[in-house]
Amino acid sequence: MVVKCRIQIRRQAAAAGSVLLAVLCLVAVLSFLVVTTVSVSKQHGDMQQARQGAMRARQMAEMGVAVAAHPMIKAGDPLLKRRISSIEAFEALLSTEESRLNLNVLLTEEHMSVLERIFASWGISHADAQGIVATLMDFTDADDLKRRPDSAEKMEYARLGFSDRPLNRKLTSLDELDLLACADAIQAARPDWRAFFTLRGNGQLDVNTASAEVLAAATGTSVENARQLVQKRNNQPLQSLEEALALLGLAGQQAADLMPLLTLQGPTRRVESIGTAGDARCGIAVVIHADDGTPRIAEWREFPVEGAGRL
Repeated sequence: MVVKCRIQIRRQAAAAGSVLLAVLCLVAVLSFLVVTTVSVSKQHGDMQQARQGAMRARQMAEMGVAVAAHPMIKAGDPLLKRRISSIEAFEALLSTEESRLNLNVLLTEEHMSVLERIFASWGISHADAQGIVATLMDFTDADDLKRRPDSAEKMEYARLGFSDRPLNRKLTSLDELDLLACADAIQAARPDWRAFFTLRGNGQLDVNTASAEVLAAATGTSVENARQLVQKRNNQPLQSLEEALALLGLAGQQAADLMPLLTLQGPTRRVESIGTAGDARCGIAVVIHADDGTPRIAEWREFPVEGAGRL
């Protein structure tokens, strides 16, 4: 009788242990589910907050574009920089598209020497610069005749397996330069080459908005001279091309040859607006035409904003 009781007690203890183990497993599973749910919910909340921040930052950037697009707004106007709240703000930089050189205009017999000079200023040898310009010319002209032995035409692209090259027309996007046979050489010499060129604008270079590097590369002067010009115009816009050429250290026939390439004020408005909302930032670059007096957006591009931004 005693033995039977002991056996029954042991069975009950084993059963109780099994139940306890099952309960502990269930608690562990439930704890895992709770932790997972909280983690997923937090991630979802963070993603939702990031999306809302990015959307609000874009709205701030668009607000800057709207302000800068007004024809009465001038560069340096305090309205171009505004803080909406403690975490929301925008800053718009107003310039002209003529602060860069129109690549289609340079791809002509008249101006190809300017393009060669720009490539040479990037550290490319004179001979290689001539070859790159010839390749660009062959890429966009209407015929299939090579300008130089080191350029590329239809036959060379066909050997590489490309039947859609050259274009045999003017460029419609700077991205088309990636299709060039010498695209790697340009990228290696100057990763930020897009800062020098545009496909908009009237083809002249605005001495009151162009960067020192673009001015030096286009005119052949030193970067030091170009920086002195930029410092001078920061205090007061240049009033004559003669003044600009003198500051660049250019005179005589060289200055006369460059005169048609330069302008004091480009007619094509360019806006770069950066919007901030908390940690989110958004940059928008816009090119605005106003041929008939009415502003019209000709190009709209978003760009990444690195670091902490300018606001």
